[in-house]
Amino acid sequence: MKIHKDTHVLLLKGGFGSEREVSLKSAEACSVAIKDMGLNLTEFDLGKFKIIDIVNINPDVCFNALHGKIGEDGTVQGLLNLLKIPYTHSGVTTSAIAMNKIHFKRVITHATENSDDPIFFPKNLEISYGKHLSVKNYKGPYVIKPINGGSSVGVIIVNDQNKIPLSKNFNYDEMMAEAYVGTKELTVTILKNIPLTVTEIKPKKNNEFYNFDAKYEKNGSFHEIPALIPNDIFKKSKSWALRAHNIIGCKGISRTDFRYDTKKNQLYMLEINTQPGMTIYCLAPEQARFCNISMKEMVRTLLEEATYEC
Repeated sequence: MKIHKDTHVLLLKGGFGSEREVSLKSAEACSVAIKDMGLNLTEFDLGKFKIIDIVNINPDVCFNALHGKIGEDGTVQGLLNLLKIPYTHSGVTTSAIAMNKIHFKRVITHATENSDDPIFFPKNLEISYGKHLSVKNYKGPYVIKPINGGSSVGVIIVNDQNKIPLSKNFNYDEMMAEAYVGTKELTVTILKNIPLTVTEIKPKKNNEFYNFDAKYEKNGSFHEIPALIPNDIFKKSKSWALRAHNIIGCKGISRTDFRYDTKKNQLYMLEINTQPGMTIYCLAPEQARFCNISMKEMVRTLLEEATYEC
């Protein structure tokens, strides 16, 4: 949509899930950018106000800075469609597919398996329903993570099957298991259908992987940008990210995460994020800055891409 000085922007933030604090930090950064554009801004914390109040606000466009369930799974997107309020980021179906890691893997695998460059994922493992958390018919390190969720909340790497964590109060129906693959963690941001670059993420503080603290704490991780990886893997990472973005119909922005096995020279896709973090420490804004795109320009691009689906 066309953005002008009188545009009234509704900034959705907060919510009431495990990623509430992340959303508030993303919204804080986006709020500064929107104000710098001289636009009219109303901030709306979904965890404090009633959804019906959005009707009375009557904004021209909504900037969705929510993360996790409700804000990232298609729920809020459906409401905004009904209200005919243009909103940033992806729509209902895309958001729902991306939020469910198993559905996303199935869609991308099916869409690319017969192509010249099929997209590979880590092997799915079957969780055992015994007294302890384990997987069936597999030896080696593996990852347990929520099927729906983001910011690495609830993700656990299991290195020793004799030392299985979280056997109590564990909802198997909401979890999935994958083989732990690769030696390098990579990510690619797509902005307005253009892959920006490839970053290698190197967690600090003895973190095994890019967990919640590594993502959002100052100095929680080191980002090597651009990633120092073989040129063919660099290009493949960008190509796969763009293909996944387009296959499920992402809008505006997405960020796709990968693992790269240096010994096998094999790239694995992990998941796609339709609502990537927007704090100053987050990967998408950092990649934009590397490409000489300011935070204000990035936010404006997302507002200009805003639409609704009915």
